[in-house]
Amino acid sequence: MAEFTGNRHITCGIRNEIPIELQTIMWDMIDEDRDSNKKLDYLQVFELKPKYTNGTGIQEIIHSQEQPCRKKKVTVESDDPIYSKIFVIDDISHSTMLLNHEY
Repeated sequence: MAEFTGNRHITCGIRNEIPIELQTIMWDMIDEDRDSNKKLDYLQVFELKPKYTNGTGIQEIIHSQEQPCRKKKVTVESDDPIYSKIFVIDDISHSTMLLNHEY
């Protein structure tokens, strides 16, 4: 199982396309699972989906993993919600956040 305790890195795609606030939320979601002693797969998947409610932008973030299977969803208000699929891969010494097409 992965630890997600090493150095953290992001790719150019993440830096250029994903707002820092969303990056922070995703790292925090991983930390929350790790800190509550949930088993973490080396591959964490985040699907970002734009939603709108009464003209207000909502960013939906779906966080999942395969082993053990787990999925959760959070929403945050956003002036400009986006669509993207993001992987966070842990190899014990470091973790890397990347866009799915950068894999």
